[in-house]
Amino acid sequence: MNTVKTGAFLVSLGLVLLLTGCMSSPNNSGGSPPPVDHILLEVSDLNASIAFYRDFFWLQVTSNDGHFAMLDAGNTRIALWDKRWDWEAPRVKNERRGVGIYPHLKVTDVAEIVNRARKAGYRIIQKPRHYLWGTEAFVADPDGYIWALVK
Repeated sequence: MNTVKTGAFLVSLGLVLLLTGCMSSPNNSGGSPPPVDHILLEVSDLNASIAFYRDFFWLQVTSNDGHFAMLDAGNTRIALWDKRWDWEAPRVKNERRGVGIYPHLKVTDVAEIVNRARKAGYRIIQKPRHYLWGTEAFVADPDGYIWALVK
C-alpha cells in the first residue's frame, strides 16, 4: 500500500457505502470504479482541525461556513464538520473517532512533517520507520484520527 493516494481514504460511512455498492454512482454503471468525491471527518473543533490540515498537509480551504469546511487535497477533498447526522447516536465522551481507518498521505519528507507536528504538540503515534518499500509514520489530528505519512 505504499502508493495509496489521498483519494483512497475510507473515512466516512458514505464512502464505505458507495464503495461496497450500497449506493449508486452515475460513473460506475459501466463497471468502472466511482471517483472519490470527498472524505467527511466529524470534528470537535472546526478551527483547530482546519489549522491541522492546512498547516501540516498544506490542504487549501475552499469553503467554510462555520460548521462545515471543505479542503482541497489535490486528487480529492477533505470535508470537516462539527455536527452529527440525525441518524447517529450521540457520542460518548472521549470516544475515539476513526477507529480502524488509517488514511495515507503521500508526502515528500515524512520526518520533516513529523517534527513540525511534534513541536506543535500533536501526538506522534509512530516515528518514521524505514521499510523496503519506503518510509511511514503516523500522526493523530486534534480529534484522534490517525493519519499515515508515506514516502
